[in-house]
Amino acid sequence: MTWREWPATIRMRSSLSSPGSRAILLVLLGSAALLFFDLGSRTFTTNDEARFPLLARDIITEGHWLLPRLNGTPHFDKPPLHAWLIALVSWPSGTVSQGGAVVPSLLMALIVILGTFWIGWRHLGPEAATIAGLMCATTYGVLDLGRTPTPDMTLCAALTAAMAAYMAVELDGRRGWLIPFYAFVGVAVWTKGPAGLLPLAIALVDSVVEHGWRGLGRPISAPGLLLLASLFVPWWALAATVAGGQRFWIDVVRNDWLQWYAPGPARTWRAFAEGLLQTFSILLPWSIVLPWAWGWASILPDRQARRHLRLLQLWFAVVLLAVGISREQRMRYYLPLCPAGALLIAAWFTSLQWRRRTMVFACVWAVSALTLSVWVVVSDARASRDAALPTIVNALADTTAPIYALDVPELVFAFYLDRRVELLTGLADVERRVRERRGGYLIIANRLLASAPASLPIHPIATGRFNRRPVSVLALDNPPSGD
Repeated sequence: MTWREWPATIRMRSSLSSPGSRAILLVLLGSAALLFFDLGSRTFTTNDEARFPLLARDIITEGHWLLPRLNGTPHFDKPPLHAWLIALVSWPSGTVSQGGAVVPSLLMALIVILGTFWIGWRHLGPEAATIAGLMCATTYGVLDLGRTPTPDMTLCAALTAAMAAYMAVELDGRRGWLIPFYAFVGVAVWTKGPAGLLPLAIALVDSVVEHGWRGLGRPISAPGLLLLASLFVPWWALAATVAGGQRFWIDVVRNDWLQWYAPGPARTWRAFAEGLLQTFSILLPWSIVLPWAWGWASILPDRQARRHLRLLQLWFAVVLLAVGISREQRMRYYLPLCPAGALLIAAWFTSLQWRRRTMVFACVWAVSALTLSVWVVVSDARASRDAALPTIVNALADTTAPIYALDVPELVFAFYLDRRVELLTGLADVERRVRERRGGYLIIANRLLASAPASLPIHPIATGRFNRRPVSVLALDNPPSGD
């Protein structure tokens, strides 16, 4: 098939009543094998990874469903949807395990892949749909973040579903799909707050690009907006009431939501280069051919086909721009680029006039899947080895005394110790607890020990390395009564 003949797959899509069972089975089984083969092997090493498992544990043990708590404090920064999912998966066993905590992300990764396949089937043709689904499954972002208990994969699944609904509205003329579109946007907001509004931003930009400023109202639906508001306003109202109006608006709305996502200070070329590098990394190995796919989609002469691909390009560009200009940069924030990138590349690949095109893709996909799987296994094993968690957990397993943390991720230790670990702000905080005769144990990065006063009554009970940094567990002794 030449690039001029490829648009015929667009025109024939209306005759496809439902995806073929063989294609779905191929994508589903291949993706599940890649995602689930090492379930539970990854050690949590950051507070971001431990936060939602701890919230789910609080839900199960304390019953705080609407406002789950961290160390006894309600968590307002993110809505609790992902914590609910972890809690539901863990409910039969009654405990949140390292393996159970990642099951929701793995299931959401499958939804992302199947959503990518469905979009491809409806709008690009059967071959492109299968290739796009398999490509999405073997992007570094999906394979890696599907194994973490962070809410990013749940957000990506909701965004992909929302975009599937919007494409049914805009490309198929099915206005009724606006209601599911807003429902999925609401799910995305319940996952990560304002970041969940990205599908609405994409829809608005697409409407303006295609129809001018008069088209700005095309994706607007009064019932949809009412549904969206009914989904997230009650939780925000409850959170504001419990937190106190001033604290909620300053600490949560302004500091965590607006400033976190708002454009940062003047962006330097290094910052832009970092964003492009993260984009390239999260789409590996397929990002290598993305520029060719993008260029091909931009010059495709068939207007109808170009319209389908331009919407994918806008999806990609809006996410890239929104994340790229934001104050905080994390590679996982670029995850929604994976479905859009896979669909663009799959469309381009199916336009190539290669005699053994299917065989070429199968070989490249198999090598990519094997390479990424080995990389994930080796990386996880190295992270577990560097964490030295068994040493620290064993040293503190039998104590009931308070446990403090300084310059280490306290939520990680709270998860593996299954008890509260209080984060201290500095050595002065340690001294104050000693003076108040509040003994206990301190997990501290060794680089701070040189600054500790010689008179501080501490002695080490365990040492190790955490995230490649030396750490120690210290016993805090009460000072003599004459002090």
